Amino acid sequence: MGMNEKNLWFLILLTGLLLLPQCKAGRKIAPSPVVEHEAPPGWERGCVALDTIQSFLLSKAEAVMTYDDERYEVTLTLYSKKDSILYLSAVNSGYEILRASVDQDSIKVIDRLNKVIYRTPLQRQFGYQFPVNFNDLQRISCPYYLCESIVNDDPGNRSTIALEFDQPHVKKRIILQKNAMQMDIFEFYHQQTGKYLMGERTEGGYKIYANLMIDYFEVIATGGTLEFNRDLEVKMEVNPRRYTYIELQ
Repeated sequence: MGMNEKNLWFLILLTGLLLLPQCKAGRKIAPSPVVEHEAPPGWERGCVALDTIQSFLLSKAEAVMTYDDERYEVTLTLYSKKDSILYLSAVNSGYEILRASVDQDSIKVIDRLNKVIYRTPLQRQFGYQFPVNFNDLQRISCPYYLCESIVNDDPGNRSTIALEFDQPHVKKRIILQKNAMQMDIFEFYHQQTGKYLMGERTEGGYKIYANLMIDYFEVIATGGTLEFNRDLEVKMEVNPRRYTYIELQ
């Protein structure tokens, strides 16, 4: 499983997007000790807890990834700290093959198989921007981060909530089930470049697909144990004498 420039977007997607199915559909969801007050039913119940939920940790999630006609099975650890960082560790057969982090400014990937560290700005210096940014990744990481937008949308009696975050040349749409507080669909599409990042709920898990830097990329993620407000020390340092550093623009 070699690492090169086109593999970088494969890692970016995992870092931000494999969180999606776990907020409601994990095999074992740990109860949150911070939600102790009553709230209205449906989406409002979850959103009342927003101010008390500052991070969540997902462990032992299973994913099947397909790209470049290759298929990989991995176990994932995913961590999100509100407005701060998204973090991923992927393990295959007991060995960590990669570690990645996304913050407001950049993406960093540690490829342990090939002893390479990649880093790239989240905002491109030249040309068109990518169809997603840090805020997009955080929004789709868990519906709790969409609460303010949901209130402004005023869903009323509708069974679904459709949110749009369009930017020049970029269409951004997220559709939620109102009562279940589950994400059904998300679509990020750049009208000038034709690049897209999309996801939809299926019977087999949550399916994510994109053509950002490769012709086609797909992930189906299921399972995992979710814990709220658990701190995790994110370590992205390595022995510099054993790794090669590559800066990507």
